[in-house]
Amino acid sequence: MGNIFLSDNRAHCLSGLGQIDVREYLHLVNQVYRENGGIAGQRAPLKTKTGINIRKRMIDDIRRGAILPPIVVGAVVGDDVFTCARACVSNDEFSALLRGLPTTSLSIIDGMQRTTALETALSDGHSDQISPTIRVDLWLAKSLDSLVYRMLVLNTGQVPWDIKRQLETIYKQVLQVIKKDLPSVDVFNIDDKERRSSAGQYRSTRIVELFLAFTSRKPHIEIKEKVAEDFARMDATEATANENTLPAFVETMKLLAQLDGAFAMTSIPAELISESTRFKDGKDIFTSAPASIAFAAAAAQHLLGKPGYPFEFADLESRMQSLRASVSTIERKIDESPTKSEFVDYLTLNEKVSARSGRIGEYEREFFLRAFQHMFAHADGLDNLTPCWSAYR
Repeated sequence: MGNIFLSDNRAHCLSGLGQIDVREYLHLVNQVYRENGGIAGQRAPLKTKTGINIRKRMIDDIRRGAILPPIVVGAVVGDDVFTCARACVSNDEFSALLRGLPTTSLSIIDGMQRTTALETALSDGHSDQISPTIRVDLWLAKSLDSLVYRMLVLNTGQVPWDIKRQLETIYKQVLQVIKKDLPSVDVFNIDDKERRSSAGQYRSTRIVELFLAFTSRKPHIEIKEKVAEDFARMDATEATANENTLPAFVETMKLLAQLDGAFAMTSIPAELISESTRFKDGKDIFTSAPASIAFAAAAAQHLLGKPGYPFEFADLESRMQSLRASVSTIERKIDESPTKSEFVDYLTLNEKVSARSGRIGEYEREFFLRAFQHMFAHADGLDNLTPCWSAYR
């Protein structure tokens, strides 16, 4: 028998097709998603009669012994697993490799609806005719972008089960790195009920947006409309080779949280607050999606160059030191300022963000992008943040 795994030379992935016991598969996947409510917790609610009828038909077909198309599972792994995969020549070896992967590295990148239908069909006790095995297409990659590329290609032209859940799932390794390396950052998952109440708290889907803004070096990231287009145009070979991207993003998140904490120590005087006041205290700044996304994009441009040009990794460390110095300088100036609100200059900030009535989101992202670009370039010379808020129009 030939090798189970084939090589995808475009995205530097391995893909292997094998069979596994259906109950073992469901147990494995529930382990993967146990922190987020198991498989059922990943299912987006169906709101149309057509969708509900299609799911009922799928469940009924499974109960009657139907064979489903392969479910695509992805994992980010190391060289040792790649070596083992290339040596796989039997289904037993394939199954053993799949069982041996850490559940934290696994994600369903195509087939969540089939998985939820399987679980429903098996849960009612009438499973005598259900096929005992399912086929799994296992994609192994050494970087996250390769799996995202696969996910987007598989979902092109169809309505994803939930794009935010997909991205949170695929990028869960990024989120785990953030949680591990930045203990001061509190990450809320998509189903968590908590709301941001202090600096350093961010929803997982926001962090994913920040990562996409960072890798594209642009603040104009509309997940539902732009992410597939952006990744489809991206040179996957270059993306998977950029091993410094994730560490640079983690450091950027650290700096964002650092500046977030400094801003949170400030607030606008109560007598200056009106009904139109958008930012009343520092915590509000990075609660705003445009501000946090623009920070990530501005940091990426500072570190890796302008969008449209090749990533510039040669001077990454020196540029990172410059970025750290700029953020630390602003943090120190806020701390030392006797009138912190005047240093932040909430009056100018609120006046500028209220200047536009149309295309507000787009305007604000560009506004904050220019503001943070100015901050990173001129931190030493700033007596307050007025020049930053005045950098755009």
